[in-house]
Amino acid sequence: MSTGTSQARAGVRRGPRLRGLIWLIWRQNRTAFWIGLAAAAAIAVYAIVQHQHIAAAVTTQHLDACHGHENSTPCLTDLLRFEQQYQSPMRRPLQAMLLLPFLFGLFLGGPQFAQELESGTYRTVATQSVTRMRWFVAKLGVPLAMTVIISGVIAAATTWWWHPVVKTAGFEFWHMWYPFYAVGPVVVGLSVLLYLLGTTLGLILRRTVLAMGATLVTGAGLFTLLEWVRPHLRPIHTVYAQHTSEPPAPGTAWLLADGPLSTDGRRVSDLTECYAQTDFRQCLSSHGITGRWAEYHPVSDLWPLQWATTGLSLALGAALIALSVWWIRRNPA
Repeated sequence: MSTGTSQARAGVRRGPRLRGLIWLIWRQNRTAFWIGLAAAAAIAVYAIVQHQHIAAAVTTQHLDACHGHENSTPCLTDLLRFEQQYQSPMRRPLQAMLLLPFLFGLFLGGPQFAQELESGTYRTVATQSVTRMRWFVAKLGVPLAMTVIISGVIAAATTWWWHPVVKTAGFEFWHMWYPFYAVGPVVVGLSVLLYLLGTTLGLILRRTVLAMGATLVTGAGLFTLLEWVRPHLRPIHTVYAQHTSEPPAPGTAWLLADGPLSTDGRRVSDLTECYAQTDFRQCLSSHGITGRWAEYHPVSDLWPLQWATTGLSLALGAALIALSVWWIRRNPA
C-alpha cells in the first residue's frame, strides 16, 4: 500500500516544475498574472463572438457586393447601417486599449523592483547564495513573459474583432492613434516598453509610489515621441498632379501634407483668399495655381508601420534593460 502511494506521488511530481528563484518570482506575481490572463481570455471570447456576428451580418446583408460601389444609394445605406451597428460601438474599446501598456508599466513594472528595494526584502534573497544579476534577470524576466503573453492574447483578440469591420466599412481612419495603437503587434511592443520603463524607474527611484507616478508621466512622454516619429518610420509617398484642386492622394491614405502647384510644377504658397470666392478654381488659375501636391502613407503601410513602431518600442526597451544592468552593477546595495 505504501509502495503504491509513493509511486503515485512520484508520478504526480513528474514534468517541469518551477524551482528556486523562478518559483519565488512567480509566487510574487501570480495574482497579477491570473487576473491578466482571465481578462485576456474574457476579451478573446467576446472578440470571437463579435467576429461571428460581423461575419454573419456581412453575408446576410450582401456587403461584399458593395466593394467598388460604395457610393451607390443601396450600398451607401447598407454600409451606414453597418457602421452604426458594428464600427461605432468599437470606438470606446479601441480607445481604452491605449491604457493597457500603462497598466503593465504602473502595476507590474513600477513595483517590481521598487517594493523590494523600499522594504529591504531583497536582502533575504541575497542570503540564499543568489547573485545580484541572477536576481535581476529572474525578477525582470518572469513578469516580462507574463506581459508578452497577456498583451499578445489581447492584441490578437482586438485585431480579430476589428479587421472584418474595417475591411467592410473602409480603412479611412486606420492611421489615427486609435485603432493604430489598439491592434496588431504594436500593442505588445508598447506593453513591453512601458513594463521595462516601470522596472527601470523602480530600480533607480527605489520608492513604489514614486516609481509608478514617474512611469505614468514618462510613459506619456514616450507615447508622444512615438506619435511624432511614427510618420517617418516608412518612406513617405509624394505625388504631384495638375488640373486639380484636391490633394492627389487616395481616399484611404494618411495625408501628411499637401499644397498648391504652379503651372511649371513648383510648390507655392496656398491662397486662402480664394476659399471665399464663388469660383474657387478660377481664382486659383488666375494666380497661376493649377495643381496640387501631396505627401502621404497609403493604407498598405498599415502593417509595415505597425512592425516598425513595434521594433522601435522594443529597441527602446532594450536600451532600458541596458540602463538597468549598468545601474545595478554600479549600485549593489
